[in-house]
Amino acid sequence: MRSTRDRLEDILHFSNQIRDHLPMDRLAYDSDIVIRYFLMKHVEIIGEAVFKLDSKFKLSHPDVPWKKVEGARHILVHDYFDVDWGVLWDILQWHIDPLRLQVEAILHDFSEA
Repeated sequence: MRSTRDRLEDILHFSNQIRDHLPMDRLAYDSDIVIRYFLMKHVEIIGEAVFKLDSKFKLSHPDVPWKKVEGARHILVHDYFDVDWGVLWDILQWHIDPLRLQVEAILHDFSEA
């Protein structure tokens, strides 16, 4: 069973992978189906890690949009034939990096405890 720290490190790792592989612009993203599925899978994994975090832990960090991350994961996993690639692009552009920074701060607090 993975610990809270393990799951937070998973979120950080896959967020970094997204940052490292995100195309420079929407045109490059739209033209590369392989990278879109790669990025989609990473968002799913991040959502799964969040989903499996203890609810008390999530309540202790109410500034992190845990429910939104879980919701994105549920949509990608269960509605995979209807993925809105524009919405995924927006998530990748605007929401992954702030989440990464929040998780980094939480992990920093873990290391000080």
